[in-house]
Amino acid sequence: MPPKRKSTTDEEDDEYRRKRDRNNQAVKRSRVKSKMKTEETQQRVNDLRLRNQVLEDKIDNQKKELKFLKELFLTQAQAKAEKLVGININELLQDDDSDNDDDEGESSKKRVKEHPKGEGSKSRSRR
Repeated sequence: MPPKRKSTTDEEDDEYRRKRDRNNQAVKRSRVKSKMKTEETQQRVNDLRLRNQVLEDKIDNQKKELKFLKELFLTQAQAKAEKLVGININELLQDDDSDNDDDEGESSKKRVKEHPKGEGSKSRSRR
């Protein structure tokens, strides 16, 4: 035999109905919130995929540029090597401006030699 059910009053039915309604509303809010979070996550995934593609394209362009510059360097190095047999590769890597820097370095060395340590300056008085 099935168990007997307690008889419920109208007041208990109303309380049960209010709890069920509140629970149903909470479930709806939870589902909406979950759906919005999923949509935001999907949007972020799409944005990151797009950004990743842009960065990959940038990498590809930089690889192409690097390859071009290497070929250009090798062409220039080969042309200089054919003109100047026995040249050191380090000399090829130096900037043209570095020759000017060397001249300035030598002139500053000459100035140091002109004024060796131990000589007094004009501003010092001798006693």
